[in-house]
Amino acid sequence: MHPIMNPGIKKFIMRTLVAALPLLLLVGIYVVRDPFHVVHPVASTEHGDSVVAGNNAGVIAVQTYLAHNCERRYDSFIFGSSMSQNYKAAYWQPYIDKNASILHFDASGESLDGIINKMRFLNEHGSTIKNALIIIEEEMLHRPPHENEILYVQHPATSGASRWFHFHTLFFNAFRNLDMVKEVLQGTNDVVSDNVIKNGDVPNRIEPINENYYHHIDSLIEHDPSKFFTPQRLAGRQHAMLPFHNEPAINEVVEAKLRTIKEFLVKNKTKYIILVPPCNVKPQLKPQDLWVMRAIFGQEHVHDFSGAEGYVGNELFYYDKSAHLTSAQCKVLLDSAYKEQHTASLHNPYYRLK
Repeated sequence: MHPIMNPGIKKFIMRTLVAALPLLLLVGIYVVRDPFHVVHPVASTEHGDSVVAGNNAGVIAVQTYLAHNCERRYDSFIFGSSMSQNYKAAYWQPYIDKNASILHFDASGESLDGIINKMRFLNEHGSTIKNALIIIEEEMLHRPPHENEILYVQHPATSGASRWFHFHTLFFNAFRNLDMVKEVLQGTNDVVSDNVIKNGDVPNRIEPINENYYHHIDSLIEHDPSKFFTPQRLAGRQHAMLPFHNEPAINEVVEAKLRTIKEFLVKNKTKYIILVPPCNVKPQLKPQDLWVMRAIFGQEHVHDFSGAEGYVGNELFYYDKSAHLTSAQCKVLLDSAYKEQHTASLHNPYYRLK
């Protein structure tokens, strides 16, 4: 015979359920409506555009891989932050196997940890990294993982299943922001403060290779640059020079991460290059850091354009104020990196192999 429940406890349970009902209802709406497409992820919408994930490029990249890998058998990957998106697959293809299957495997504000996790994810899913183009801007060397914003949080498939709850907590909290949800549902979500997006130029996307491009803008830049680089647009680019680091960016922790990336490349027998891009306002790679990177990866693999003449302060080489090179300039640098003739490794005055 079951004891009769204490009336006080019963009353407490009922009140708790009533109080929790609005939250449970909201959770139900989040799961069913799924405005960010993270509960029931898809690789593309009915219009063929990228999956909506609050502009989280890392989540989109992973979902694209999961959706198309069985068919395409990806073996060549472009790693990096949003700066890597404009290094087009078509630019890279001539320098690798003509039958290589390429995927942009980038993330907004990518970190070294993110690249490591993606490489581990690929191997765990049976993909060999046959070719790799890795774009590492100077800032990435000291950029911590951004795991508390929907724009940057990693997909649980790469960060670990234990991060699943944290991942959905972030998106659920964003879902509670009615203005953000409205923008997402209307296709006007503008999480990224970007001159290009704010002027109404939404990127096109090649779904199977996860490649974004600006057809309209690139056409203007090629045929009549003045129509894109207007005085108003250029005047609106208010730059704030990031502080220079008094010390090299690569410490023991960063070095360990770079060595882990190298271990994956060796394990996969990857043919790769690492390209350090220029930026119109941010600091260039320090000589000490360049020596360390070349000591780890090999001088022939690391190409530093961070201080390339003509690129620093030249607004006409960038889509926006966030240092995203135009695709035409990315092709110039990529061609230069592959055609560059290398001499034997020089003595390194800054670094000793451990």
